[in-house]
Amino acid sequence: MHFSSTRSLRDAALIAAASAFFVATAMAQAVTPRAFDLSDPAFGPVGAVVYNDRRGISRTYPWLSGNDLLSVSVFATPSPDTDFSPYLGVDGNLYQSTNGASTSVSISHPAFGSQPFPLVFSGFVGLTSGLGGFRNEYFSANLRSNLTSFLPALDATPLRVTVTNPVGPTGPTSVTYNAPDYDPNALPPFVTDVALTGGGLNPTIRWNVPAGSSGLTNASVQLRTFDVDAATGTVSNIKLIHEVFLPTGVTSYRFNEAFLYASQPGFPNALEIGKHYEASVQLDIVTPSELLRGRSRTFFEFTPLPVSAGDMTVFLPNVGPDGVFKFDIAVQQGQQVLIDPLVAIGYDYQIGVDDPLFRSVKLPSIGDGAFELDLFNGTAYSFATLLNAGDEYVFAGLGVDRFRVRGIETSAGLDPTDATAFVTALTFAGDGRFTGTQTPLTLEVSAVPEPETYALMFLGLGAVGSIARRRRRFR
Repeated sequence: MHFSSTRSLRDAALIAAASAFFVATAMAQAVTPRAFDLSDPAFGPVGAVVYNDRRGISRTYPWLSGNDLLSVSVFATPSPDTDFSPYLGVDGNLYQSTNGASTSVSISHPAFGSQPFPLVFSGFVGLTSGLGGFRNEYFSANLRSNLTSFLPALDATPLRVTVTNPVGPTGPTSVTYNAPDYDPNALPPFVTDVALTGGGLNPTIRWNVPAGSSGLTNASVQLRTFDVDAATGTVSNIKLIHEVFLPTGVTSYRFNEAFLYASQPGFPNALEIGKHYEASVQLDIVTPSELLRGRSRTFFEFTPLPVSAGDMTVFLPNVGPDGVFKFDIAVQQGQQVLIDPLVAIGYDYQIGVDDPLFRSVKLPSIGDGAFELDLFNGTAYSFATLLNAGDEYVFAGLGVDRFRVRGIETSAGLDPTDATAFVTALTFAGDGRFTGTQTPLTLEVSAVPEPETYALMFLGLGAVGSIARRRRRFR
């Protein structure tokens, strides 16, 4: 195993991409399974990153959702991932490790005392964890707010990383090295106005970078697939299937190339009809030597639109642990915008604070195309009218701040493999931003069910207020 303190998260992903490509083209080669030492030259260079990790809301990572973190990722081999699938060694031969599950990674720092703190892989991160991680990745994070008094010390003195594997045949069973430098001031903003354009399996995702943003070095897009239980909103089987890095100033990406992990067993090569996807749009700050210092992640969910959608553009929502669809879109008076959450049997629509009022609504042809429109009377919703698909309904007076749509058939709304999204056309009574919500109803007259209570292990950096929770992963 080789470690490089000058390798960034970008380099690690590119190494993974190159490995995936060569494995895909060389599977006719014999695969050699054996135990590997930590210093075995068959494996390529790996390393660590220590960075500010700004997370938007996400239901795939509910315990990290909407928080500013200090995160540490270490890419180490052998790992459970190299036990899972063949790995192209730097010598050009294919290998599959037999002792990767025995590797453990920990971090330490003088500010935290002498006790090292473990990073996690199995069940939390790593490509094969089912929780959306990178190949060979071990991870730890804590809220920056828990570490305020420690940030100057972390900036001044690097973390120490220790990788151990007692099953190595002849080489060292432990390797220790310094993690890269940390910059507490590298805090990129979040993107806004994320939209998907185009029906079929090669759509384009677009976003806006807030005006006045400075210090940014690049953008990136990550794509994950997941399963969701439509009745409960529970998310499972999360896979990181693709990542691409983009130059500074690029604000769009088309899904028209082979996915990063296409060579891995059970991982797709491209988008598929009927699948749920979460796209994460990142803004990065890296040093000239390619060290990741800060990253913002803005998460959005979508299903591919049907080919018949043509060049339709729909704005995508964040989906938080509460299952509510949340938007952040620039709107103009009278201009129609399309919003695209996953289907349900009904929705509550509501503007955010200081948003312009809803002026009109037009609903798509789902099921029998007939819906019930309810208006809010100050204390409760009451039936207002029947509304047919494709008919624009203009609200009375100056507009409304909320309304409810009911009547989507269960067969159309609760099938999580249904590729057709409930694309709603809205206009607004003034200019501004729509920062409101669209809340799915799982029963025609119910409120949204209470969100699942997650017990998750949120590993912190030492005895500095680690939050004991449990399940899922960092990326």
